[in-house]
Amino acid sequence: MASNASAGSILVAAGPDVYQSGRLQSKVVNRFRKELDYEIFRFDAVELREGDLKRHLLENSLFSAGKLIEISNIHKLGKAAVPELLHAIKEGLSDSALFMSSSKVPRESAILRKLEKTVPVYICYEPFDSDMPGWVSRLASEENITLSREATQLLLEYSGRNLRRLSDAMVRLALYHGSETRIDRDKLVEVISGKGGTDVFHLGDMIFCNRRGEAVDAAWSLLQYGEEPVGMLAYLFSTWQKVIWAMEIVEAGGGSREVSSKTGARYPLIDRLMKFTRTACKVDTATAAEAFAEADNGIKTGVDHLLVFSKLIFTLTSGHL
Repeated sequence: MASNASAGSILVAAGPDVYQSGRLQSKVVNRFRKELDYEIFRFDAVELREGDLKRHLLENSLFSAGKLIEISNIHKLGKAAVPELLHAIKEGLSDSALFMSSSKVPRESAILRKLEKTVPVYICYEPFDSDMPGWVSRLASEENITLSREATQLLLEYSGRNLRRLSDAMVRLALYHGSETRIDRDKLVEVISGKGGTDVFHLGDMIFCNRRGEAVDAAWSLLQYGEEPVGMLAYLFSTWQKVIWAMEIVEAGGGSREVSSKTGARYPLIDRLMKFTRTACKVDTATAAEAFAEADNGIKTGVDHLLVFSKLIFTLTSGHL
């Protein structure tokens, strides 16, 4: 619908996943700017006062075939402007189109609930683990590269369920190795990690193999060579979740098949997860979750990054090895 939008189109992207919302916005803008020669007008909903939206919708575009009006944070639209928006939707648009976005979902916003009943609303939820292989395939196709099975699994580990991180990695792979390239494990690690002889996968292995000293060394090396702390933490959190699920399944009598079904992991990650069920330090889930939350806050508030990761590593390991 975004790729084929035209005069009168009204679309809404709502939800917390900004990557999906941004993709839809880009498609809409590309459609109207490049294909239909429309002017683009952007507003934050908090800026719109009574009469503003009505005026913008009624005014003709002087230099283009029409105009696309983008409104962000639509859940913050003032009470006086809401009736104008709903009236415009009911009456229909002539040479204009509307694209609205919000980080909220309909259950959190009255205006989104009203919009959901009248126009197409796409909810941008964070994808499930089972959705991620499809995203890898889609983004790789867009960049005109292919990934080996092992590279795909490592890339899924690296990105977790963060589509922005996955997309950024895919673009870097295509730029570095060129289009029409088949990316194997070594080519993947060469681009997304492998700085200073260590990589983020090694850091995870040392933590979940309960090797505290080597884990701290790996974290220090990655930070020294410029690895992004937020990305490191996202990878560790994603892997920790999979390790917890795997341990629960194994303790209940399940095996690699059940772990694979729950986590979406395939070779070689599934073998490592099964190994981690034997080697990872058994830490209270709430304690570990609090440690990750503290690390996230520390990174965002300027705490020394090595201190942040050292404290997290000390929580997740016993120090016996």
